[in-house]
Amino acid sequence: MGGLLDDFSTTLRAGLVSRTLNKCSRWACHRREMGEPFPGLYTFEYHPWCREPHDCQSSFISVMKGAQLGMTEVAINRAFFTVDVLKRDVLYVLPTALNASDFSKSRFNTALLYSPYLKGLFTDTNTVGLKQAGGVNLYIRGSRGDSNMKSVPASVLILDEADEMDQKQIWLALERLSGQKKKTVFSLSTPTIPNYGIHKLFLQGTQEHFYFICPHCGRHTELIYPECLEICGETITDPNVRRSYIKCKECKQKLEHEEKPIFLKTANWESSVTGVDEDHRSFYVNQLYSYTVNPGELALAYFRGVGDEAAMVEYHNSKLGLPYIPDGGQVTESEIDNAIRPYFKENQRPQIGSSSTIVMGVDQGKMNHVVIVEFTLAGVGDLNAVAFAKVLAELKLPGDDFTTLDPLMREWQIKAAVIDADPQINDARRFARRFPGYAYLCRYRRGVSGKEMQVAEEDSGAPIVTVDRTNWLDASLGRFHSDRVHLPADTSLEFKDHLKAMVRTYEKDDQGNPKAIYLNTGPDHYAHAFNYAEIALPLAAGIVAGGDVNDKVI
Repeated sequence: MGGLLDDFSTTLRAGLVSRTLNKCSRWACHRREMGEPFPGLYTFEYHPWCREPHDCQSSFISVMKGAQLGMTEVAINRAFFTVDVLKRDVLYVLPTALNASDFSKSRFNTALLYSPYLKGLFTDTNTVGLKQAGGVNLYIRGSRGDSNMKSVPASVLILDEADEMDQKQIWLALERLSGQKKKTVFSLSTPTIPNYGIHKLFLQGTQEHFYFICPHCGRHTELIYPECLEICGETITDPNVRRSYIKCKECKQKLEHEEKPIFLKTANWESSVTGVDEDHRSFYVNQLYSYTVNPGELALAYFRGVGDEAAMVEYHNSKLGLPYIPDGGQVTESEIDNAIRPYFKENQRPQIGSSSTIVMGVDQGKMNHVVIVEFTLAGVGDLNAVAFAKVLAELKLPGDDFTTLDPLMREWQIKAAVIDADPQINDARRFARRFPGYAYLCRYRRGVSGKEMQVAEEDSGAPIVTVDRTNWLDASLGRFHSDRVHLPADTSLEFKDHLKAMVRTYEKDDQGNPKAIYLNTGPDHYAHAFNYAEIALPLAAGIVAGGDVNDKVI
């Protein structure tokens, strides 16, 4: 009899506890068990900034963060809580299918291994991309591919490492959810560049920072860089670097790293802006708050970045949780202004038989963006490095009629034209066949080194050039950094904006090594058209000077 009463009492207590776990933070502290470095039931003692993102009820939640700050565990807890308590399907998205597979096996399955309650909750844990708890589903997907996020019927979307994802898919998923009556979108990521990915989402929300009371001066403050990090030593090998410390930006007093759990215990989130949509809460936290990363480690990361562009990007993104553009990583307004000269786009076209090296780049789409450039050699060496560029024209033409490009070939006596191969490849091929020897299709491909160009003849009879995207953008946009390009006085604002939209930063390759890439913060069609004109220069060098392009038209 006693055994039955004990079982009944245990069941009753479990039921009563379950009914009180109606907040994600409370649920996590009772249901989620963790491994190292903080084994046992989940706690907010060392990550107090994580409590509010657990319980936030806004439709849109964005977290811009440094690495190793516990926010991925917040996302996992929200996913489990939603499935267990709210009985709603969850779509958990990572950058790629491989990321999703590895994450499912390492993070989700490990969480189930440590937590007996979770292990009993899910009836099927063998499928990498789908975890089922009764009739509720937890989908785990990569962001690449048109069908990955469109076909999943979930009203709760979690985007983990949003900056590494296919950005078009993110906005597509957000747009689809906008029609849902009840929805939640939780996005988190270390940032990369301004106005991109998580930083763009952060700026659309409440932009909240984590404030605490300084134990020395009693003022309300936060930990921000560089005001709150006192870097000691002179170089990465200086033993004094380990003496670096964090400090209050108000009173400049040292804040003891080991006492963070004490003075951060009563900290709270506060918005830094007014008049924004309260249904989109956005949070920012950096590693100055971290209990597992000490100030000496932050200082070492800083010194690694001195003289190492990739390491400095990593320092700002992963340590400070800030978007960052390295020096020379973006064409600036002043560089564009410096390139403007007193001539106009409607200047007289060159005469037939002119020896000028004039090329054309075309980025195709709904509109075909066209840039026409005259190159003048100013030395001996690498052709693109020694040539000076003068933009003669930039214009847009209908993307559904490629024959509108033909008159430009004749009027400007184009020596070589390079056109984006996609999306309308058949139209691009027909254009190239109308100007054999003068027009080329182009594709950006990995595996092509430096400014190497691989030229092949397609079965369709249209030549196609394969190049490395980053190296050629370095060559074309680098002209503005080195003052080797002129622009007409009536250059359009759109052209300027497209140039500034391209930002050079770094990502990790498959081996974990930094690799330079260009990201776009907005429309960039003219930037690519200008780049295709740069690619056209060495192709034009193979054409006999003084020839009439009309002779090549068939």
